[in-house]
Amino acid sequence: MGERKVRTPSKPHSKHSRKMSSPGVSNLTALLQSAATDSASIVKCPSATLSRLRQLNEAEWITLFTPFVPHPPSTVLARNMDPFEPLGRMLPRQVRHVPYRLDHGMTDTHVDFLGASGAIIIVICSTENVTSYDPKAYDAQARFANSVLQKVNENKTLADVPTFVLLITNGVARQAHEEGLIDFPAIVTCNNYTTSALANAVRVMFGN
Repeated sequence: MGERKVRTPSKPHSKHSRKMSSPGVSNLTALLQSAATDSASIVKCPSATLSRLRQLNEAEWITLFTPFVPHPPSTVLARNMDPFEPLGRMLPRQVRHVPYRLDHGMTDTHVDFLGASGAIIIVICSTENVTSYDPKAYDAQARFANSVLQKVNENKTLADVPTFVLLITNGVARQAHEEGLIDFPAIVTCNNYTTSALANAVRVMFGN
């Protein structure tokens, strides 16, 4: 399915070195470690919401909101590529991919895309590499997500539109980050935002 990327001004990403495999670690061990790191799960979601997402028709677009954050340390993507571009390409419907800046929050551009949404996925990325770069990253993204939810709740035409938060988090703050989103009806989590981790999140959401 096609992805339409909406360009908005971005800040330069911080530079991270590529994570290398440890000497002496077997291929099987590396695969098991990768699988654990890339795991994804549904924290909460009404069955009707999940069913609606999985039954979107070909004409319905997914609006994907993603934050401007640094690449994960283990990325294999080009540094000038949005780390969530692979997510937009993997979603099994047409996608309008609309990034958001943490320092700007919701803008009129983001609001304009809500009305034509068949489904809405809001990414919050608060892994340790992100919060070490910006300690306020989680709070800023949670505010953006809450602004989206408020707009959805205020618009009766969006009452049946499935709205998901994809929370990407790890480390000691993971539980607190999940609990901070308790007002959201549908939450999916994963530990990383490598391409393989995002693919696992898509499989969890769409049951593929």
